[in-house]
Amino acid sequence: MWIETIIMPREESEPYVPAAERDRRNVLKAAAHEGRALRDAVLGFLDTNQLSGAVKWMSEPGFLPIITVHCTDLALSKLREAADFVVGCAAPIDAYPALVRPQPHLAPEAMLPAVSTLLEPRL
Repeated sequence: MWIETIIMPREESEPYVPAAERDRRNVLKAAAHEGRALRDAVLGFLDTNQLSGAVKWMSEPGFLPIITVHCTDLALSKLREAADFVVGCAAPIDAYPALVRPQPHLAPEAMLPAVSTLLEPRL
């Protein structure tokens, strides 16, 4: 069974200090670097603990330091024990219902009475 797991870096609580205004390009570069660093740290952890086979899929790094992983229960428990990450999980992937359910097929003839009343001229 595969479990969707969300991983974020563990942060120590610090008082909020507003950042000085910076160039947005530099902010995006720093955010992308932080996302790649988190993904590399998770990959390193999985390789070190020989859990690469327990992971089915891993998201690409983005501008937020969050990685989504589809992994087994064993990998989830090992990731939760890691001091560098905060790990949460969703329901098992097999438990998700289909996003689009099959719709019943209606023959066009069955819809004609309803459509014809809409097209009748009004007086």
